[in-house]
Amino acid sequence: MDIKTEKKIISEYKKGKSSLEIVKIVGLSKPTILKVLNKYNLVRKRDRCSTLDIKKNGKKYYVTRKCPVCQKDIKTTSKDKVIACRNYFNAISKKHKCTKCMSESLTGKGNPFFGKKHTKESLDKMSKSKKGQNTGDQNHMKQEKYRQMSRDIMRSNWDNGILDRKVISEQMKQTQRSGKIKSVITSKREKEIVKEIKQLGYNPIHSYRVDSKICDVYIPSLNLIIEYFGDYWHCNPKKYESNFFNKKKDKFAWELWDYDKKKIDLIKSYGYNLEVVWEGDLKHNNKLIETIIKNYDTKHTSTP
Repeated sequence: MDIKTEKKIISEYKKGKSSLEIVKIVGLSKPTILKVLNKYNLVRKRDRCSTLDIKKNGKKYYVTRKCPVCQKDIKTTSKDKVIACRNYFNAISKKHKCTKCMSESLTGKGNPFFGKKHTKESLDKMSKSKKGQNTGDQNHMKQEKYRQMSRDIMRSNWDNGILDRKVISEQMKQTQRSGKIKSVITSKREKEIVKEIKQLGYNPIHSYRVDSKICDVYIPSLNLIIEYFGDYWHCNPKKYESNFFNKKKDKFAWELWDYDKKKIDLIKSYGYNLEVVWEGDLKHNNKLIETIIKNYDTKHTSTP
């Protein structure tokens, strides 16, 4: 700001003009006008800030007030002392709540968007504005330093007991049992198996839940669950050694076999019949599914 503008502000102020009136004259913001007045020790007739206990923490000023709902302390902060004062009185006059109370008041019917829906035009605009963001090279997790930082934080939390594997594992299982996690990755081959079973005259259930596990296909009339194992994804023992490292799964073959065995044992413990169909076996015998079903159709009819 030049000296000429400062003199204009001082002159108008001494004529009795208020800071808001000077804003319209010089085209500057009110905080800027107040800075000039304070610079030349020109005290306003009503100095509200002098009545406040304005404190400084580092480079920021703050004033403490009470939430009108829960009565907890809230800090109104700013790098500028005058703005901190102004924001404090604005918050008091408008009865601004703390973040928690504000969030609670905006739930349900208190939410101004309650009962409303975005128009197709709005949805298209939002989709377009977000398309491509944080993907590919723009995703900071693609950089090794951020991935390492994330790993270090997680390891520290495990080591310090902040995160408990058993507790988190059980919480995840409970979430899965309740059906809150509904997304399931299904392969093209699984869908073909379901289609083939229907053509054989049965009504299979695709992605059937048993406890916390999702099974590929379940045929209720036969009490039969069919699990389709891809040779690479499950490391077919006919093709891979136990120490083979599956890069996609980030596990050794023996770890995948151990997981699959526990899943199979869990399913059988509930009284289901279960057959594992390997990708390689199905490729060499396109009647494998039909053969399995015929064997069970003559032996098993009960459902747990």
